[in-house]
Formats: sequence, C-alpha cells, structure tokens
Amino acid sequence: MKFLEKLALILFSIVIGVLAIGLILIMLDVLQIGTVSRWILQLLQGDLSFKITLAVTLVLLLLAIKCIFFGAPKEDDGRNGVTLENTAGKLVISRESLENLIANVVKDVQGIEAISSRTILDRHNNLIVYVTTLVSKDMMIKDVSSQIQEKIKTALNKTADLEVKQVNIKVKNITNKKIKGLPAGENESSEETNETTQSEESVEK
Repeated sequence: MKFLEKLALILFSIVIGVLAIGLILIMLDVLQIGTVSRWILQLLQGDLSFKITLAVTLVLLLLAIKCIFFGAPKEDDGRNGVTLENTAGKLVISRESLENLIANVVKDVQGIEAISSRTILDRHNNLIVYVTTLVSKDMMIKDVSSQIQEKIKTALNKTADLEVKQVNIKVKNITNKKIKGLPAGENESSEETNETTQSEESVEK
C-alpha cells in the first residue's frame, strides 16, 4: 500500500471516528445539535478558517476519488510466476517453469520416488518453495531433505537468479522400493551372519 492510500485511510478513519462519536453524543443528549451547528458556523465564518476547511475538504475528496478509481494494483502472490525488473524491462518466470526446474533437479537425489512442488511469493516478495515427495525406506529422511533444500536453492539461484527464502518439505509416504547401489545395512548383515551360524551348527549336529 502506497503512502497516499495510507494517508487517505488514516484521514477517513479519523473523520468517520469523529462523526461516530458526535452522533453517539447527540443521541445520548450529551451534545446538542444546536451546539454542533454553531461550531460549524463559527468555523466557516472566519476567512482563514474557511480556506483551511475548504482545502482539507478538497484534499479528502481527491484522495477519495483516487482510492475509488485509481486504487493500488493487486499485489502479486506468485500465482502467475515471478517477476524480475531492471532498467531494460520486466521478466516473468512462470510457475510451471520453476516447478519443472525443481522436479528436474530433485529427481537426481538418491532415494526420491516422486515429487510435486509449488512456489509462492510472500508479501515481501520472498520466494518460498513447498515440496511433497516420497522417500525410499533405505534412505535417511533428514539427509535427503537437506540435499533437496540445497539443490533447489542452488538451482534457482544459478538458473533464474532467484533467492529462495524457504524450502519446506513434506514427506508424504515411505516406499518399500530398494535403492540400487546402496550397501547392505548392519541389520541385514547381522541377520545373514546369524542364519549362516545356525546352518553350520545344524550341519555339525
């Protein structure tokens, strides 16, 4: 909201507040209508006071016209994309482009099965990324999340020159699909050792 809109809002709030208080006092018989009329007449009788009152009234009228017919444009919430401005003009990067970039970057993270993302701009034009994904049961979620956050921030900064304020990740589910190339876990190794020992004992008996 620009300065003139804020000023108009403050002035109108003061005017409405004064009128509301005056009306309440009149309804409660604390203030007489005749008294209010005399105050207004006295205010308009003096040459200087008349000019001041006229000037204030005209300013309020102009501010009212501006707010009604020339209001501030709706703030961008990132629904249409991210707008970058410089002296040469504007560049709009669509949400689809950002989300495709995020998907292409994150698909290389080991342990990720599926991913969906969305981007928004807060009221301070900071870019926030929300990611929903499926993670393999063989991976540590904390490590995978850190990789996703780092890759997204780096890619958006390098490719689109965008600073990402937050990358919020939601792990929707854990999949049972095993990741190729991962070493066997300690539990699996110990189970295989126990099974081998039991088999040797049964052969000796």
